[in-house]
Amino acid sequence: MEPVENCVRKFLKDCKNNIKPVNLFKFIEFTFNTVKMVLNDYSSYYSNHIYTQPKLFTILAIKIYTNCTYRELTDLLELSDTIQKYLHLKKIPHYTTLQKFFQRLPTSILQELNKQILLNHEINGEIIALDGSGFTNDYADKYYAIIRRKERKSYVKNHISIDVDSRLILHYAAQRGPRFDTRFALAAIRNIKKYKPKYILADRAYDTEPIRKCINEEAKAEDQIPLKTRAKTGHYRLKSKKQFNQEIYSRRNNVESIFSVIKRIFNGTNRRRSLQLSNKETKLKDVL
Repeated sequence: MEPVENCVRKFLKDCKNNIKPVNLFKFIEFTFNTVKMVLNDYSSYYSNHIYTQPKLFTILAIKIYTNCTYRELTDLLELSDTIQKYLHLKKIPHYTTLQKFFQRLPTSILQELNKQILLNHEINGEIIALDGSGFTNDYADKYYAIIRRKERKSYVKNHISIDVDSRLILHYAAQRGPRFDTRFALAAIRNIKKYKPKYILADRAYDTEPIRKCINEEAKAEDQIPLKTRAKTGHYRLKSKKQFNQEIYSRRNNVESIFSVIKRIFNGTNRRRSLQLSNKETKLKDVL
């Protein structure tokens, strides 16, 4: 094995455990080929035209995948001739170039990228599951934060809707937490009703009359949501006792598996100083 390849393997091992170069290169190839369908080569006619937007986006995706810092990312690019040749990099971008690109990147591009991914897959949409999970915001050293009593307690609440059969994310949203999942539910249901689902699954936290009404009347689907113990009012809430199917509801664990995969591969901690960038990073993890 060549010395350069040994350096790359050691670097990846230090950045993140159990990451294989082969999987990384497959990830790079898929990301680069997909993002070229969405992003123009350059954001402006007057830009310096040194790096194309698809290349910068792919490099940014590598950072998320390897869970390294911007400076460590430039070191990885310097070590890996394979990545340089595949992306046709004549010059390694400075870490500030990548930071500024991420700051300028509109979230609408992430939505377009997600749409492009969905177009390349067959979506049944018969059963759709909703859920939310928290992503920690922490860029400071843990010990320093504790002794200075500045430990960050806020987090980003990530909400997703998935097609249970394909496990593809159909809709996502990121907001500053803590927030109730119900604030995300109505917008998500109205967005996914175009898939004409037969069942919409969610946990007991979504057991409200407005949510059930939106599922039944707007999405024309059956709600599979466990009823809260003290529920005594509401037409659709009381009706749900008869139509609740435990076997169908058990498939809701697929959405929890998706959160587990996202946090295991891309990490459940966002190291961004601003809420806007932290939300954007969370959405980027959903798309990747």
